[in-house]
Amino acid sequence: MKTIKQMWWLTLLRGLILLALAFYVFTQPISALISIAIYIGISLLFTGIGQTIMAIASRNDDEKWIWSLTGGLIEIFFAFILLSYPAMTAASLSLIVGFWIMVFGIMTFANSFQSKKEGLSNWWLGLISGIFNVIIGYIISNNIVIGSIAITIWIGFGFLVAGFVNINLALAIRSLKSH
Repeated sequence: MKTIKQMWWLTLLRGLILLALAFYVFTQPISALISIAIYIGISLLFTGIGQTIMAIASRNDDEKWIWSLTGGLIEIFFAFILLSYPAMTAASLSLIVGFWIMVFGIMTFANSFQSKKEGLSNWWLGLISGIFNVIIGYIISNNIVIGSIAITIWIGFGFLVAGFVNINLALAIRSLKSH
């Protein structure tokens, strides 16, 4: 705990950087949208690779592994599109994100039935989440302007909240009593 208390300023610095990112997103939304497109592309690439590896590794244990493999490959495909054409991607980000959310929702919906088959009592949460994701994805992809604005605001607000949380955490760590 002593090391964490001594390094409290790193958490403070992270909080300040997150606040600066929030300010950037809110004051430069178009540039931020291109940056967000690149970030989402990189994230999709890593999650798609992870999901693909997991699907292949579980092919002998999971009879629905092909759905996970398909989802992982779709994420990798979208990642390459996002990273190859970031400006064009930023312009069509709401379509891509909306479609991605709908695909994820369909996969979640389908996987809920596998969870029910395996006897999980909360299988219905996946069912509801899948339906909700399909609806949200449709709304985001149906209106490009509103979808792009919503995505930018959500990201900016996320940075803002995370910045304040990290600053608060840093100050709490700093005020801890030494043992």
